[in-house]
Amino acid sequence: MVNIFDYTDFRKYLEDYYNEKKNRNLNFSYQYLAKKAGFNNRGFAYNIVKGKKNLSRANCFKVSQALRHNRDETDYFENLVAFNQAKALEEKQHFFEKLRQIKARGKGYSKAQLVCHDQYEFYSRWYHSAVRSLIDMYTFRNDFKWLARMVTPAITAKQARLSVELLKKLGMIKRLKNGTCGIAHKSITTGKEVVGLAVQNFHGECADLAKNAIRNMAKENRSITGLTLGISKASYDRIVEETLRFQENIMDIANADQNADRVYQYNFHIFPVSKADNGRKAIYEKAH
Repeated sequence: MVNIFDYTDFRKYLEDYYNEKKNRNLNFSYQYLAKKAGFNNRGFAYNIVKGKKNLSRANCFKVSQALRHNRDETDYFENLVAFNQAKALEEKQHFFEKLRQIKARGKGYSKAQLVCHDQYEFYSRWYHSAVRSLIDMYTFRNDFKWLARMVTPAITAKQARLSVELLKKLGMIKRLKNGTCGIAHKSITTGKEVVGLAVQNFHGECADLAKNAIRNMAKENRSITGLTLGISKASYDRIVEETLRFQENIMDIANADQNADRVYQYNFHIFPVSKADNGRKAIYEKAH
């Protein structure tokens, strides 16, 4: 049975709800759902599910009433819609925290919900990846003070302990026969099931680490470079593809390193610092 608390995308939830009802009753339709919610536009529900329309707060309540949500489900649905439709990172963060609070007061997490929560926590904090790599490099037997000192910038012993507990729950590290900890897999990547917001937070924190390195780290211990490029969208796409290939080569070098003794954060950024004026041709085009 479709459970709204399993979802972080309200359109996917509505689509699965519709399909479940349709399988049970062939007469169930988007038009029926729209009418039940009190919408005069018969195609309104379909357009919402397909991403062609957004839901206002007032319409969220109407849809919840049509779906017979209880109080917690209505609260969750309204914040889920706000989370999905928010543009700014801070706004999305606000509504995601609301979703977590509603789940916490509800009855029983599913296993999938717990894993999603843990994955969100892992990708929201930069130092979890560093802790994982340190455990791969050095013999570790629950010396959390040492582990905290090894991370740069340093974290607290409590943060180190909680990080290790999180990595164990996610199956990223494991207890070995000799009593030490080791990693379960050599490399990890973000999957579709991970909340996109957490990954945004992670990259934001990594950008802050880069700024900290510029201010406080000796030049011989860090490499900060940048390019300002005048390119087309086609060239941008090509550069992104080349970057992905380069990242794979970097990972091969790191995985083959048998003498690793330090964790590095390698950030890749490419983003526009100007707008495109499609009504005005570039000087290059005029000259050719």
